[in-house]
Amino acid sequence: MARCPSFSYRLRIGIMGGSFNPAHEGHLYIAKEARRLAKLDEVWWLVSPQNPLKSAQNMADFPTRLTRARTLAGRNSWLRCLDLEQQLGLFNTFASLERLRQVCRHAELVWIMGADNLSQFPQWKRATDIARNTSILVMNRPNYGWQALASQGASLLGRRHRHKQARQLGRSYANGTGGGWVFHLHSHNPLSATLLRSRKTI
Repeated sequence: MARCPSFSYRLRIGIMGGSFNPAHEGHLYIAKEARRLAKLDEVWWLVSPQNPLKSAQNMADFPTRLTRARTLAGRNSWLRCLDLEQQLGLFNTFASLERLRQVCRHAELVWIMGADNLSQFPQWKRATDIARNTSILVMNRPNYGWQALASQGASLLGRRHRHKQARQLGRSYANGTGGGWVFHLHSHNPLSATLLRSRKTI
């Protein structure tokens, strides 16, 4: 896949970052749901060299994780797996989003993350800047829901910036009026990379 595709025309692109250790059907489910909800043209998986908030222990090597993600993406032409962060030495979401905005000037970008990440969002580097400038779609995870909505991460994103419908995301940023976010409560796929790794050790 290209390091970072560039288009001369406007697209709505969902961005999913993560270790993908390993990529699994839950990631694919989230990508499909987000694409449907936000009316996205494409979804891009940014496979991270190393999440700064996660331990490197039990982390598969980068080529293995990237290959697994690309295999899972399969023939879904709307789903791309990028090694942008590895190639350019980017190790946090803020830096990756800034780079994507430089290259994809015409795109409406929507950051996609799970409710578990919303709870730890304040720990991200320059989280306030991400919240101010980025449209964010939060997909619920089992046992998070209202707990995530009551978290400091939700407070940082701001109650008054919360939209009702995911298809509104990205459009406000493209018009120069900021980000905004949506919490999709009705996504409940229980599969996680942690669960898959634990099964392998049994």
